[in-house]
Amino acid sequence: MTRRALVALCALGACGLSGCVSAEQLRQEDEAACVSYGFQPQTPDFASCLQRENLARRYSMTYSGPYWSPFWGPRPFMFH
Repeated sequence: MTRRALVALCALGACGLSGCVSAEQLRQEDEAACVSYGFQPQTPDFASCLQRENLARRYSMTYSGPYWSPFWGPRPFMFH
C-alpha cells in the first residue's frame, strides 16, 4: 500500500469516527435544548420537549432531502 493511500485511509477513518455520539451525549444535548426553550426539568412539558427533540432527530436522519439534487438529478415522487 502506498503512503498516499494509507494517509487517505486513515483520514477517512478519522472522519467516520468523529461523527459518533453516545446516547448520553444526545440526551444532554436534548436536555440543554429544552432548558434553553424555557422548560423546567422534571415536568410533563419538559418530557414532551425531550420526546419532540428525539423525534425531530430521527426525522432528520431519515429525510432524504429535496426532490431534485444538483448531483443526482430529479428523483421520482413517492407516496408513503
